[in-house]
Amino acid sequence: MKPGRSTWILALALCFSTATMAAPGKGKGNGGGNSGGGGGESGDALVSVSDAEWDETAVRKVLAAFAYGGLATDAQISAWADMSPGDAITQILTFNPNNDLLSPPDGGDNSSAHCDSVEAMQDFWSGNDAGNIMKYADRHRYATLSGSGSVSGSNLQRTWTKMISTRGCNPFLHKMAFFLTNYHAAISIHKTRGGLIRSYYDDVLGELIRSGNFVDVMTVAASHAAVARGYGHQNSKYRNNREAFFGTDDFAREFHQLFFRNYGETEDMDYHEDVTIEHTAWMLSGMNLDKEQGAYGATNSNDWWVAPIVFTDHYDLNSSPRYVKNETFHYHSAEGAGSCLEILSNNICGANAGDKIAALAPVAAAHPESLANVPVYMVDFFADDNLDETKSGQIRASWAAANFDMLGFLRAYATSTAFHSSTTYKYKTAFDRNLFLQNMQILTNEENFAKDHYDSPHNRMRDQGAEPFHPAHDVFGGQTGLQAANSRYLFRSAMWANVNSPTFFDDYSDEYTLEAGTDTSPAPVYVWQKDWASVIPVNGNLEHRVDEVAVWLWNRFIGDGGSNLDDIARAQVHAMLATGHDLGYAMDPDNASVVYSSRDITHKKGVARKLDEAHAAYVMNDLSDYNFNKRIGMAINFISVLPYAFVMEGQ
Repeated sequence: MKPGRSTWILALALCFSTATMAAPGKGKGNGGGNSGGGGGESGDALVSVSDAEWDETAVRKVLAAFAYGGLATDAQISAWADMSPGDAITQILTFNPNNDLLSPPDGGDNSSAHCDSVEAMQDFWSGNDAGNIMKYADRHRYATLSGSGSVSGSNLQRTWTKMISTRGCNPFLHKMAFFLTNYHAAISIHKTRGGLIRSYYDDVLGELIRSGNFVDVMTVAASHAAVARGYGHQNSKYRNNREAFFGTDDFAREFHQLFFRNYGETEDMDYHEDVTIEHTAWMLSGMNLDKEQGAYGATNSNDWWVAPIVFTDHYDLNSSPRYVKNETFHYHSAEGAGSCLEILSNNICGANAGDKIAALAPVAAAHPESLANVPVYMVDFFADDNLDETKSGQIRASWAAANFDMLGFLRAYATSTAFHSSTTYKYKTAFDRNLFLQNMQILTNEENFAKDHYDSPHNRMRDQGAEPFHPAHDVFGGQTGLQAANSRYLFRSAMWANVNSPTFFDDYSDEYTLEAGTDTSPAPVYVWQKDWASVIPVNGNLEHRVDEVAVWLWNRFIGDGGSNLDDIARAQVHAMLATGHDLGYAMDPDNASVVYSSRDITHKKGVARKLDEAHAAYVMNDLSDYNFNKRIGMAINFISVLPYAFVMEGQ
């Protein structure tokens, strides 16, 4: 056992015993009207916080909720805090593939040119472009194909995860696309194969970039080949000569429930099932997929399903071409092509399934149930597990006013009193927590691509029940924050990952190469090195004082302005930064398991007070680079498993 490890765990336990999950404790239940939580009838739209309420802590909360913390500099965060909320949020939240303020690109790395699709990034990181600084030994981990010639699902998951912490890529854009494909309209990689699920994600991402319009994005999603294969309606047929449907109505129901959150609860259920659902199933006939020999470069024919769906009768490009009868097997009335179906009390017309989906999407999105449910579900995903009727009413009114503009809606919410409220809290999923920690921990793209712990966020998330493109609840979406918070097994996995593998945070340097090299002509060896000292600000005396560094680390990794940095947590961080050990070991190495209370630390005659004061005043400037970075890593490791790292407060 490493020196101080046992007392480190005891110190952590004491912090948990003295600090509750602050957000649930502050929640007032429904209707809590304190500090911005209420304000208005259910029909009132969201209200922006004032300039006075918009500060650095407010900015950090937006970054944490919507962009996995973002990759902005301290100077940029300060600049946003000095702007009006409305001006700042237009810079923070965009649907551009690159947002140079939120995620400044690194010089010498061309990754930012490929942030608009996972396919493009996989091709770039696995290739030998001169601007690719992914270390050579890891490039195969991001390739489309596995060594066996099949499309690699693991490499797809790994690539998406790495993109979130890549400087130059817009993490908010990718979190939004992730929500839409892994939660809102979820499809599992195990039902579709890696090539189709990548196409699904990239096509949804592309429509976000182009329009950001909910109706347009759902039209792309609902008519996608990955969805048709995942839900099985690629084989649905309508025999027009017999006026008979053969196929599944599963997606007909999910089309309304998952894509538009319409459950049929506001209309006659017999009509909903016998007309809306039945006719939607007919609408979804004639959606068979093409197989294309060698698609994605794969040798495995099971990977050859491709997008987009071609809605005509045609031969595909399979090794043995198939005659795909999508026009023949799509529903047509006696009048012929272009016929209509009654769905949601509207005539939905079109020559093929794609046309009819495009016609139905705006009708479904404008349905009262969709208008009520979609925005609340979206906000619940990003920001608030404690929505009451007042906040939900404001959210719905703003969604109606946004006219399906998702970016405008989320900008309004991110600066609203409903979000920046003492009644708002969000339990973090394993995605949220680990990707946030990754973004706060990784300082450069060189570190992101060269360090030995290349799989840390991906593997940790998987071990904690969260895998990209493999939703924990299949079609009903991924792990929720409440599920993560209520599972002692997931928390135990998160805690022991830090206790047993602290080098994730204090890894200092690694060697790497950018080419293969040979025995006679070795590749040049490069070294990445951690440099926390270049990022952590110094005081007026150009010092890194422990108490000031502790506050900076807390704000970076917790982001609450220090409101939850209690005496015990502060003393533990002080001790680690000043000595490289926890407080118990620093007090008495021979009795390191002694637990010290808040009174011991703060009261005039407290046994640990003088030592904590000495630790707080300690200047870290004379430490070697290695010890400076190692102590910062120890402090981060400790902070990242405190209760406040698992939940986000709105205020």
